[in-house]
Amino acid sequence: MPNRREVTSGDSREHVGFARRMILILAVKGLAGGVLVVCFALISEAVKPQRFAGLFGAAPAVAIASLGVTLATKGAHDAHENTVGMLAGSVGMAAYALLAVPLLRRLSAPRAAFVALAGWGLIAGAVAVPLLA
Repeated sequence: MPNRREVTSGDSREHVGFARRMILILAVKGLAGGVLVVCFALISEAVKPQRFAGLFGAAPAVAIASLGVTLATKGAHDAHENTVGMLAGSVGMAAYALLAVPLLRRLSAPRAAFVALAGWGLIAGAVAVPLLA
């Protein structure tokens, strides 16, 4: 039967190993995201007209890096769930943009933003829930 000291020291080593792994994963995500942000920034500089440069902002680069690291560390199932969440969020963002403009004509800015935000959540949920069920 192991004594208390042996169990405690083993648990501590496992905890330190887990913490190091998580820090390494965060570092890889940050590095991959940073490299892809630079690549997308270079693409945006080359795009004409410049009004389309925003399409190549940081969000796509960070999403790609995050999915790559999730796929490598947690597997296809978690990467699929993250992808569905990203897609649902983007559809919700489009709904927010479509709702905000007419709402701003009728309501004050804080109220219009709140109602559009509620629309974002409802639309994103309506897209994500059936796909993740």
